[in-house]
Amino acid sequence: MSVAIRRSKMISFRLSPEEYQTLQAACAEQRVRSISDLARMAMQRVISPHSLADPLSDEVRDLRDRVRLLAFELDRLSKVVETRS
Repeated sequence: MSVAIRRSKMISFRLSPEEYQTLQAACAEQRVRSISDLARMAMQRVISPHSLADPLSDEVRDLRDRVRLLAFELDRLSKVVETRS
């Protein structure tokens, strides 16, 4: 059960099959739920360069990433439980 943030704007771009596979692998490695979430996190880092120098922002980002990981794992585990029921 993850907390859904309502988003109303969309950005679209094309990838080669190799780029797409690389992003899928990065999601698994980073334990990010989707390519969209990975892209959103990367873009936030690009548009917030001042946060790189702010240790508190780094800690907040780390905590946010950990919460995302926990939400991903909860979703995964609940799907496992549902399939066994």
